[in-house]
Amino acid sequence: MSHPSPLSARPLDVPPAAARPAPVRGAPEPGTPVPRHYDRCFACGDGPDGLHLRFTAGEDLSVTAELQVREAHQGAPGLIHGGVLAAAFDETFGALNAFVGEASVTGQLNTSYRKPVPVGSTLHLWARLEGREGRKLWMRATGRLDGPDGPLAAEASALFLIVPPSHFVDHGSALPDQIAVNP
Repeated sequence: MSHPSPLSARPLDVPPAAARPAPVRGAPEPGTPVPRHYDRCFACGDGPDGLHLRFTAGEDLSVTAELQVREAHQGAPGLIHGGVLAAAFDETFGALNAFVGEASVTGQLNTSYRKPVPVGSTLHLWARLEGREGRKLWMRATGRLDGPDGPLAAEASALFLIVPPSHFVDHGSALPDQIAVNP
């Protein structure tokens, strides 16, 4: 599979001081599954109306997934809800944590919608970790219809922030043994 072309617009520019990190020891090898971080997650868990995303590690700090767009995901009749598509990108960026071995959360997410995504279609997601500086991670992604080289339907960029595992205990309802630092 070839890699999608670079984004035409990069709303979150990677600063010159940010470097591409090396994957941590134990990071998934290209072609292998990226483990889920939480079974009850809307995006990667098994809830009935969830997205059911499963990620595969790619080359060069990237992941891929396929989103089967179902009726429960629509906003306008017959089309995916823009917020659901943004959630799919958000989770795809989160899967990149597997390469840094630390938990991170969304600081900023920019999504650009290029083509309508119909119910019944498969959206091919691809994301890559572009750089890291301290706690900050810069990422970009694409969503394509009809295969990984198909028409560009949406693209996104994000800034994620590394947080300690206690973040999820202090601000959510997680127990310490439910925290997946290296998903």
